[in-house]
Amino acid sequence: MRMLKSLLTGLWRSPAAAARAAREKQAVASLGPAIAAFNASRYEEVIRACESVISEQPDSAQARHLCARALMALNRYTEAEGLLKAALEVDPDLADAHADLATIRFEAGDHEAAEKHARDAVAAQPTEARFRAVLADVLQATGRDRDALTELFAALEFAPERQDLLLRLCSGLDRVGRHREMLPLAQRAIAENGENFETLCCLALAQFGVDELEAAVATSRKALQLYTDDSAPYVVLGNALFDLGKPEEALAAHRRALKLEPDSVAARYDISLINLMRWRFREGWVDFEQRLNINRFKAWRSCEPRWNGTALNGRTILVMREQGLGDEIMYASCYPDLLRQSAQCHIECEPRLERLFARSFPGARFHPLHDMETRERTDPGVPVDVYSYAGSLPRHFRSGLREFPAHDGYLKADPARVQYWRGQLAALGQGLKVGISWRGGVVVTRRARRSLDLTQLLPLLTVPGVRWVNLQYGDRVGEIEDLTAAQGIVISDWPEAIDGDYDETASLVSALDLVISVCTSVVHLTGALGRPAWVMTPRIPEWRYGLERGTMPWYPSVRLFRQPVRGVWSPVIADIREQLVVKTSGRG
Repeated sequence: MRMLKSLLTGLWRSPAAAARAAREKQAVASLGPAIAAFNASRYEEVIRACESVISEQPDSAQARHLCARALMALNRYTEAEGLLKAALEVDPDLADAHADLATIRFEAGDHEAAEKHARDAVAAQPTEARFRAVLADVLQATGRDRDALTELFAALEFAPERQDLLLRLCSGLDRVGRHREMLPLAQRAIAENGENFETLCCLALAQFGVDELEAAVATSRKALQLYTDDSAPYVVLGNALFDLGKPEEALAAHRRALKLEPDSVAARYDISLINLMRWRFREGWVDFEQRLNINRFKAWRSCEPRWNGTALNGRTILVMREQGLGDEIMYASCYPDLLRQSAQCHIECEPRLERLFARSFPGARFHPLHDMETRERTDPGVPVDVYSYAGSLPRHFRSGLREFPAHDGYLKADPARVQYWRGQLAALGQGLKVGISWRGGVVVTRRARRSLDLTQLLPLLTVPGVRWVNLQYGDRVGEIEDLTAAQGIVISDWPEAIDGDYDETASLVSALDLVISVCTSVVHLTGALGRPAWVMTPRIPEWRYGLERGTMPWYPSVRLFRQPVRGVWSPVIADIREQLVVKTSGRG
């Protein structure tokens, strides 16, 4: 019966000519036995019945469409595709046929054609939620998560009763870090559908995303009371427990997830981050490779043949860029190790790092890559023997603390530009020249957890004998001007050193006496230059900063000031103020 309803819906909503509508009405009446067979999953019988109708009524788009559906059920996609195209020649507005063609082309990996047919289905029936859901599938598979979310929001508007769309929206919002939008949708799903396993899992994810950690723990445990054999709530539970400072309980939750789902990418990846934060590097790097199986990485360009760490013996390697600017600088600490093995070392890099990296590692050739998510592989102009993602290099060179070199800076700023910035800083007058950065990351990398505002930093900014220099990228002019107007505190800001090539930022940082910053890319830059940095870290920072100590193995010149309690910055700022007073007095 559902099949008949679908066919009739496609017929009457289509702006077909009256004559064609009359023919199809007759065809649908003749398709009764075929529809009954389809609903009973007797697909060979469906095909024979449809062929009989087509022989009598060659212009029936509906008969061809139903026959194609049966062929698809039998995995005979090539034949089905031909029938669907024939159906669309008769009725170009048959939305179901477009949607089925989109599915076939999508499974074949032809995402461009799949998107075209999905959009044609939506254009034919714009208020039909299922066609927007098909389009969302295609957009998500091609890395356009935000566009996919737009279609899902529209689909939910036309079919507000569908819990599956609510949950898909929640999943999509989680993927792009839009948890503030996700939370009310998850709450709506519970209000409309009750506290079932799916809605509780959705709510726990949203609560974790907005940093409501205790609530995320409680909701995850409530979901597990309903169903204990799914790994997903254990992963959320483990993440929330870890961020609450309970690493052993977190590991137990993740290990339970692995017991239920041994191939769980999320659980293995999260365990790797906990191990890396505790400086168990050998164990941590192994499962850190699971990051490449996370959805947002899957669409990346190929990295095969992959280097497995064996001696390169002069072979040519191409290192592929990944993750953020700070990570790229951190992984670059492995480039000297790599250059000692390789005859030709080609490395992708963020364009703003090209000049700095080229000067610092003259034995390598750098290739600026603007779009990390491109499917096109960089062509270095020579045959490449092996490839490696940048984040996979530490697995081969940093398996223990003793393998981290005690360097005084592996990045080299331009000496002439350093001298220029020393002159600019000297013109500010007497006093310690200190760079300051107070906001870090983006939404998906927990910006709120590692960002402050300038008023919170007044205990530092009012220390006598300091000339403050801006190292904060992005929108900061208004904040700096407001601070000056309200407090009379001046933070010198040179946009040409902050908003452009990182080579210029490196020169300014090298001329400073000290950098004070939250967890952001400037910490990596300062440490990689061998310059002193004092870092304000949240109670549970990103894995790069470790979990407990006041130093980090990547950068000997960096000192960490950790929150004693989650979300409380005042003790951190007080500690740094005390040290800054000592330093300005000449005792430090």
